[in-house]
Amino acid sequence: MTSVGALRAYLVTATLSRSATESAGPALLVGSIATIGNPTTASYVVASLTASAAVAGPIVGAAIDRARSPRLGFASSMAIMAGGLAVVALLLGHVPLGVVMAVAVLAGVGYPSLTGAWSAQIPRLVPPDALNRAYASDAATYSVAAVAAPPIATSLVGLAATAPIWLAVAVLAIAMVSLTRVPLARRSAPPRHAHLVHDLREGLATMARRPGLRRSSIITTVGFAGQAAIFVTAPVLATDLGRTLGFTGLILGAFAVGGVATAAWFARRPVQRPDRAIIVSTALSGLALVAVGLAPTPWLLLVAAFAMGATEPPLVSAMFQVRVRESPTDLQAQVFSTSASLRMTAFALATAACGWLLGPLGVGAAIGLGVLLHAISLVVGVMLGPPLPSRKEWWHRHGERPHSD
Repeated sequence: MTSVGALRAYLVTATLSRSATESAGPALLVGSIATIGNPTTASYVVASLTASAAVAGPIVGAAIDRARSPRLGFASSMAIMAGGLAVVALLLGHVPLGVVMAVAVLAGVGYPSLTGAWSAQIPRLVPPDALNRAYASDAATYSVAAVAAPPIATSLVGLAATAPIWLAVAVLAIAMVSLTRVPLARRSAPPRHAHLVHDLREGLATMARRPGLRRSSIITTVGFAGQAAIFVTAPVLATDLGRTLGFTGLILGAFAVGGVATAAWFARRPVQRPDRAIIVSTALSGLALVAVGLAPTPWLLLVAAFAMGATEPPLVSAMFQVRVRESPTDLQAQVFSTSASLRMTAFALATAACGWLLGPLGVGAAIGLGVLLHAISLVVGVMLGPPLPSRKEWWHRHGERPHSD
């Protein structure tokens, strides 16, 4: 298969699997609200899905780095997540909430590999001179997946409370079939002296000791946690502005359409200065979240959500570029999965915190927490990262250093 065909097969599978991961959170949120009737409690179920990423991500990433058959590793992750979500759909409303949350934790074990470790396969499918464009296309899969999957999933709540969750399960099953078309070659066995614990330690050390990767990880982790505010508050914002629970899907859909709009742009004109793109995109995302919280009408709310979603593709594309640039080849899946795990864990914690704030303090407090997390990510990331360039160098497009900015 040619590199173009390999990338096309990769992108189809990525879009399918990420349609499942993008819809899983909103599906659990809306399905739980419809079943339990409490937005705060529902947010805990969503948080449980992503919480296990803290432990699972680094281990799964290291295992895929070492696996002789990466395809089996990704198929297993898809099966674990699909099976776990199916069990949640069957148990929700029939057993104590703690049992549902425990199963959601197990389902979340497959989450990081479908985001981080999957993206780490791109250098094995395309030549080096095509990497930036390939990563821009990969970043677009998140936005494309988010356009249709969450709105369709949330709209299915009218058919049955757990119907949104079953959509994610079905899409994961289709992704497993599509996976067979991606040319993931078997690898030779790892050296005898290489142990999983050693790989884990090396992957984490790489993220900690390389300033560019450290800054990117901090900003994209803490800033991504701030995005939890729009997802948790969307159902409440919809009803507060006189709309039904189904309007939640339109809010999340507007967020996704904004992402698709800029993803199309950056797929043709890849990010050239990834370090700066991460900083600018995160700052704009925080400002858009302020607009989401202050929107006085449903239509202005959709515009603000669109603007916030538009910041996502350049940030994700730039984040991937920094990871590849800063990571040794034999640890790339490890670094990608660990980074994805940190992001998912931070998002889970922020989801739970925003859900808890909704009860006593309302939407404003949850949105405020999200904005604060955006700001903290920028301040801490800049402080702990490499020095920023001068103002003149910041805006100058030529003569940029090839490895960092």
